[in-house]
Amino acid sequence: MATINSQPPQTTEDRELIPADSVLAPFIWVNHARMHGEPCFTGSRVPIQHLFDHLRAGDPLSVFLEDFPPVTCEQAVAVIDLATRGLLEGLRLL
Repeated sequence: MATINSQPPQTTEDRELIPADSVLAPFIWVNHARMHGEPCFTGSRVPIQHLFDHLRAGDPLSVFLEDFPPVTCEQAVAVIDLATRGLLEGLRLL
């Protein structure tokens, strides 16, 4: 006897693109069905780009965190660290 799944199957457009066991998962999530696929801070609809826009404008991290309360300081610092590591690792490959 076949079982009936009460949830519709996930489409490519409606699933998390960062696996739950990824080191990125606590900080970043990406789903084409949320915010047009823009990478956001996990558990929020706040795009990662907003953090870099604030920093580029000269705002301290505290201002960003006040403007976007769903984002934790741990998440913001981790994303900055991940971006820094990615940039430096890329440069080392030159």
